Amino acid sequence: MKMKKKEMIEEALKKQFPGEKICVTSAELNTTGVHETKGSTFNEMFGATKGVSGLPDYMDVRVEWQTGEYAEKIIIWSPVEWNGRFAGTAGGGMTIGGEGSLTTPDEYSRGWTVPYAVMKGYTAATADGCNIDGITDHVLDAKKGNFSRELYENWRARTTHHMTLIGKAVAQILHDRPIEYSYLNGGSGGGRQSLVEVQEYPEDYDGVWASCPGINWGKFLLQGLWACAVMNSSGHRLSPEKAEFFMKAAWESVGGRDAYFKMTGRLKFDAHSLAGELVNGSRIMETDAKIMNALWDGSVDKDGKFLWYGFRPGAKFWNVGVPIGSFYYPDANAMPRPFVASTLFARWITGNPAQDFSTVTLEEYERIFKEANEKFSDCLGDKADLSSFACRGGKLIVDHGMNDPLIPIDGTIDYYNRVVQAMGESETERFFRLYVVPGDGHGSCYNEEPGITQSMGIEALVRWVEHGERPGVLDGVKVNQETKQILKTGKVYPVDDIKKWM
Repeated sequence: MKMKKKEMIEEALKKQFPGEKICVTSAELNTTGVHETKGSTFNEMFGATKGVSGLPDYMDVRVEWQTGEYAEKIIIWSPVEWNGRFAGTAGGGMTIGGEGSLTTPDEYSRGWTVPYAVMKGYTAATADGCNIDGITDHVLDAKKGNFSRELYENWRARTTHHMTLIGKAVAQILHDRPIEYSYLNGGSGGGRQSLVEVQEYPEDYDGVWASCPGINWGKFLLQGLWACAVMNSSGHRLSPEKAEFFMKAAWESVGGRDAYFKMTGRLKFDAHSLAGELVNGSRIMETDAKIMNALWDGSVDKDGKFLWYGFRPGAKFWNVGVPIGSFYYPDANAMPRPFVASTLFARWITGNPAQDFSTVTLEEYERIFKEANEKFSDCLGDKADLSSFACRGGKLIVDHGMNDPLIPIDGTIDYYNRVVQAMGESETERFFRLYVVPGDGHGSCYNEEPGITQSMGIEALVRWVEHGERPGVLDGVKVNQETKQILKTGKVYPVDDIKKWM
């Protein structure tokens, strides 16, 4: 690779994208093997570290693409020894990427980062659409509540597409040869990004892996408000102790914890069967059971019509003291609050940038849910017709852990079924592989049962795209998050009969 000054790169980009406001702010060769960065607030919440070491020599190119009032910030790292492939990386939560995502690679967290991909020889890119800073949401004006359609579109789809165009172009400019293959991988909110790319820009990537995808965004994300609404409107608080008791009773109904986390299908369990049981000196009331069933069954409108899926009996989708989960209790005696991303999204609907939804009622929930999916249906990432992607030879892998505490597994199963209905079973099998993983959690191997590692998923995708090897049974691991010690190994099976998982 020849060193090229930022002016030369900018000139070449402007020729390739005439009329666009594109500026190369820096282009530097890094031969130190290290990169220091500040992790984003969302990454810090999930335990991502800040510094990166063990890097190969690479060019670090920073590009800004003006979309109106704001400029997307696109970061491209291209190793001197390049393997000819491009890696698009996605964000998580309400973030879509950027400087805060340049963190230490973690083999056991799914959703590859730029450093991970560069260490594997890829030119890789990440991008910040300027929609969020830490947990400060700029799509809604912090004082006036004005909604920015520009920042919304950056977050929804545009910035990921621009990152892809610029990343590929820079790789070719630096190395004077074309991209051979391109791949995209992201988890959670990054899984939504990945599927939106497949649906709206099918020509961008040859292979895409969407892990625990945040598709059906405006539906599943409001489930955190649903828990609050059910309790508020009933005038009764389901305590975390009783919620835990219901969860463990569901495990015992199938033979205990180990048996539960190996289950492949849906557990049918009625919380009313535990009415009268004693939990820390307090009896389980019929109201407790009614609330628990409502959270398992999912949200409905005032007429009982289904709105969206809940979490399956036995999954833990709440926390105490830690603001992670579909909802959480600030302390053991407090009323619940929705997950922070649920609150940020709900504020887009109400237009109140400071609104606290912990007191939401069922009537308010229904109004917010329906308005959300009228105003923001284009961010769901749930388009079922993927024929454009399939016809050009694209390959798609989706995995989702059944013990995911943030995104109900049934939303992903529903999406897969809709793709089959739209495209036919044989055509879907030709390009789309789904893994529903018992005992696996949200986006990592740090849960109850073995899940797919980052390398295993990427290698399976590459073999499928480049050698026509349709993914089958993959090796999985369960890992201690603190020590990184592998606690258990196992096999992760693809879904061959979706009905077994419903």
